[in-house]
Amino acid sequence: MPQKRKATFLTTAAMALMIASPSRGSAATAVDAELVFAVDASDSMEAWEWRLEMAGIAAAFRSKPVQQLIASLPHKRIAVALLVWADATQRADMSGWSIIDGKPAAESFALEMELWPRRVGGGTGMGAGIAAAVQMLQAAPFASTRQVIDVSGDGPEPLPLLTERIVMMPEARALVEKAQVTVNGLAIFKDRPELYEWYQDNVAEGAGAFVMQIKDMKDFAPAFQQKLLRELQQDVAELEKR
Repeated sequence: MPQKRKATFLTTAAMALMIASPSRGSAATAVDAELVFAVDASDSMEAWEWRLEMAGIAAAFRSKPVQQLIASLPHKRIAVALLVWADATQRADMSGWSIIDGKPAAESFALEMELWPRRVGGGTGMGAGIAAAVQMLQAAPFASTRQVIDVSGDGPEPLPLLTERIVMMPEARALVEKAQVTVNGLAIFKDRPELYEWYQDNVAEGAGAFVMQIKDMKDFAPAFQQKLLRELQQDVAELEKR
């Protein structure tokens, strides 16, 4: 059954400075993977595009291929959470963790994603968002061999215009490397064909990291499902090598 979920707002820059490696202890729930879906809600995402992002996540968890793959994993369950990022000076919008261990839990999470309100906006503060996602994974009460941040967005992170301290991608990637987390990207390049290369050079990080791309938001749902299957199948591939 899914764990109790509660939406929270946390200051991303402050969270990045607090990142540590807490001991999860013997009470940690064993799962096959922990995934944070870091979704772009910056102003370049129009309202209908935002809804397609969230509907695409929901559709993936309702799909038989995803549900069947989760059921084929050793523990037959994964832990997932949402992080909505936008301007680095805003607080990140986050869900609680859900354990997906069957069709009812998958449907519950899918419905939550469909109904999730858009509460942040502004600039493209991807680095701060990824730093916050690392903190979520570090604090999660689970035991697994794979922690993944699944980033989707339609633009590169610009240089900061403010003098106050914010976490940028180079610092966020250093945090990712230290935490031994994998970051995969889904670049929605629309009118930015160079975005795929930017994601490869600046976003992808960690073991087995990869980047996918789409040109149009209508392609988000199938691409997200393919990306999720690829992320989960990597665990299966590792098990087969042992």
